[in-house]
Amino acid sequence: MRGRAVMMVCLMASGAGAAMADEPNPSFNLVNRGRVAIREIYATTAGQTTWGLDRLQHGTVPANMNVPIRLPIGSCVYDIRVVYDNGQSEEQRHVDTCATDNVTFPRSRSRAATRAPVAGDDPSFRLVNRGRSEVNELYVSPPDEDHWGDDRLGDATVAPGRTKVIDLPPGPCFYDLRIVYANGEATEKRRVNLCITTDLRVP
Repeated sequence: MRGRAVMMVCLMASGAGAAMADEPNPSFNLVNRGRVAIREIYATTAGQTTWGLDRLQHGTVPANMNVPIRLPIGSCVYDIRVVYDNGQSEEQRHVDTCATDNVTFPRSRSRAATRAPVAGDDPSFRLVNRGRSEVNELYVSPPDEDHWGDDRLGDATVAPGRTKVIDLPPGPCFYDLRIVYANGEATEKRRVNLCITTDLRVP
């Protein structure tokens, strides 16, 4: 009986670990494309009234360098603030860090998360398949549409470990997405700001 109890505890622990591994990862690379080093970075779940602790803690991010920012599994949408060595600061709001590898500052060299979409904004992105099953279908639809429309992959597929550029018309930034895999499973992402998303990682 004792052996069976120990086995059950081990199975429960391994199952919990697998579930955590399947959760979206909000960690990202902070990329400094400016001429001044970044000395502080704050990342809080969107809507918080305080910035919390400096996630760099020690050191800086020199110009044209990057550093990984580790965030806890759970929330994906963050407000991000950086402070430069010259005392100036800059913010990006409502960034879906689960859907992008890199968050780039200064904002003048990236697509801003805070301003309203305008004509000429480019929502095109690169679909990155990090799963074990081939992506057979991809649907991209404005949030106010009541249907998914045509499969954006057409006759193509995206194999595990491969990528494909998805071209969308300039203008609107926010889209709902549906990804269908060869094993029959499907996932959806809602109200993704594709104008600030270079790489969309799935699953």
